[in-house]
Amino acid sequence: MVIPVVMILFGISFLVKGAYLINQLMQQTNQYRRKWLIYFAFIIAFILSYSGSIVYGLLVDPHCLNYFYASVFLMGATYIYSSCHLMTKTMQKMELMDDIKNRYETLRHHATYDSLTGCNNREYLFEMLNTRFQQIQLHGGEVVVLFIDLDRFKAVNDRFGHDMGDTVLQTFGQLLRQRLRKDDVVARYGGDEFIVLMENTSLSEAQRIAENLATVATQSINEGLLDSLDLGCSIGITQMSRHSVSVNTTIKEADLACYAAKQRKIDGAVCLYSPMLAVTNNHIVSCIKQMAK
Repeated sequence: MVIPVVMILFGISFLVKGAYLINQLMQQTNQYRRKWLIYFAFIIAFILSYSGSIVYGLLVDPHCLNYFYASVFLMGATYIYSSCHLMTKTMQKMELMDDIKNRYETLRHHATYDSLTGCNNREYLFEMLNTRFQQIQLHGGEVVVLFIDLDRFKAVNDRFGHDMGDTVLQTFGQLLRQRLRKDDVVARYGGDEFIVLMENTSLSEAQRIAENLATVATQSINEGLLDSLDLGCSIGITQMSRHSVSVNTTIKEADLACYAAKQRKIDGAVCLYSPMLAVTNNHIVSCIKQMAK
């Protein structure tokens, strides 16, 4: 009778170890907590049953302490302990994989988004522009490019400080993401300049969207922050097509159109790029160089 009792006691020790592993697992993770709790309760029930079998065998019916029942108890407890050990290792690996995945997603987000405005960053913008430029050169198509520059933003920094300037940029970036279409790429180009890429859009439709955006931006920024800011934005529009020379040339065209819109000194001004803008700009640069001499 001694050997079967010892076998059952070994079984109980395995069950206790299994319960300990499950309890540790519940402390480390919140996943499937209810199911682990049920599993833990089953192990406790097994421990009570095994302990009860010893008491019953010693006091009532010694037959239940024979080698057969003892072997069944020991093998069952060994199986439960092995399962608990395996599940613990599996959950630890799953936790590690989830942690790696979350870290990857965080790094990926930092690599593609501007931390201040929540818009795409400059690196992602050029990645998209270069990809679309190559596709357009091979298969045709067009992408409308908006170059957006906040008006009188420097005055905000000078008068209210950079914290207010950051708040303005955050508000404006959020406004762009809310007002533009889901498929449009909205990126912070640098400072108070933003670039938007619009697929499947004509220049006339892009101009209508830009004009509406400029009007809403002027109203929303001033109403949402301080009336005394007197902010607005100017928008230049161009189109990247098979005839475009390069990505940098396309951005320069949109920038020139934005500069022309800003020169109109009208809040919410929008200008479409035309070759004459480049001629005018070259003429101005030439005059400045002559004056410098």
